[in-house]
Amino acid sequence: MGPAIEAAVPTTGTKPTRVGYARCSTAQQELQSQLDALADAGCDPVFSEKISTRVKVRPKFVEAMDFARTIKKAVPHQR
Repeated sequence: MGPAIEAAVPTTGTKPTRVGYARCSTAQQELQSQLDALADAGCDPVFSEKISTRVKVRPKFVEAMDFARTIKKAVPHQR
């Protein structure tokens, strides 16, 4: 057996992971302004969908939340 290895302590200067979600209700509305704002905010990845407000389950929103939970579970110190 070799010497014990301590876990690396995260540096305080690490960049947070920003997960973005954009949605509009109708085909006539545009997502681009939301996508641009999320990109300017440093969001990566960005999930987007065009789906009615009457639809209760929004697949891309669920996917974004699952992704965020996966990141938080893997890297709990990450903001």
